[in-house]
Amino acid sequence: MNSASRCFAVVIGACRRWLNGSHLDLVAGANARSWRSRLWLGLMAALLAAPPLARADDWADYPQRPIKLLLGYPAGGGGDLLGRLFAARLGKELGQPVVVVNKPGVSGALAAAELARTPADGYTLYLADTGILLVSLLHEGNWTDPLQLTPVSPVASLAFAWLAHASFPASNLRELVLELKARPGQYSYASPGVGTIAHLGAELFSQSLGLELLHIPYKGGGPILADLTSGQLQLGVLSLPAAIAASRTQRVRLLAVTSAKRAPTLPEVPAVAELLPRFQAVTQVFLLAPPGLPSAPVDKLNAAVARALESPALQAEFAAQSAGIQSGSPAELSALLRRESRRWRALAQSLGSRID
Repeated sequence: MNSASRCFAVVIGACRRWLNGSHLDLVAGANARSWRSRLWLGLMAALLAAPPLARADDWADYPQRPIKLLLGYPAGGGGDLLGRLFAARLGKELGQPVVVVNKPGVSGALAAAELARTPADGYTLYLADTGILLVSLLHEGNWTDPLQLTPVSPVASLAFAWLAHASFPASNLRELVLELKARPGQYSYASPGVGTIAHLGAELFSQSLGLELLHIPYKGGGPILADLTSGQLQLGVLSLPAAIAASRTQRVRLLAVTSAKRAPTLPEVPAVAELLPRFQAVTQVFLLAPPGLPSAPVDKLNAAVARALESPALQAEFAAQSAGIQSGSPAELSALLRRESRRWRALAQSLGSRID
């Protein structure tokens, strides 16, 4: 008899002892027998209808087929690039392909909603970022609470960059600030969406320096990159992987990065912190699973992520994109998400109408 069968037998035995005990003594004669029969049938029906108890060895062969990895960005942006690099390495560690599916919109909330609807079988995952923690605060609607999804592992941290089309009359951070101050309200900038860390960081930057800028929200970095390089946009805030790709076109200038220090891959580009001490706008990237996924597959996924992040090949790819490696246990990710939620929600509320 396996452990699930033994557990089922114990429950049945306990129910039988309870029904045969003195609990129905107040019901006399045939009525007591009738009540016992009804309760017995009801308990049996409930037990048979309950899902089977999952055991760790039920997941010994997991995964046995490809895994779908949701991304809350359109194809072509920095988050998409990072997600595809990660998916390829994770698939090698798991022995099954990890297939990227782009589900952009509402700062990742559409991808989170799809994840919440999927079975807790370990075959749909979501590579999310900090912006998902702010959706319910900044967008109307009944959105999925990301803290109710199953945390698997931290993956990376990403800073952003201010970019300008080559025709913009500024070539560095100080010139950007001078130009914006000289023409208040005349310029606009694009971000990957309302409530993204790129957006909040840009608004904090503007507020701190007394700048007047119109925000244009996009559905991810890919479309911003296309409009910047074509000259449809003058200014944008993009993740560093997308910014690095854009800088190679010679049609876009990198003006500043939002990390605490200059990015090793972009030593010539100043950090905003050089003008605003202690300024930092960095998003965390992390892996989530559907609610209710048992600990056995979660632990297996966490171990595979750790191995993937230890891979010299992936570390080199992340370093080339100025992405910081982040790893840890599911519990550590859960604590990180709660800290990030408190921090960025407080900032969003302090900015008030600037981010409406």
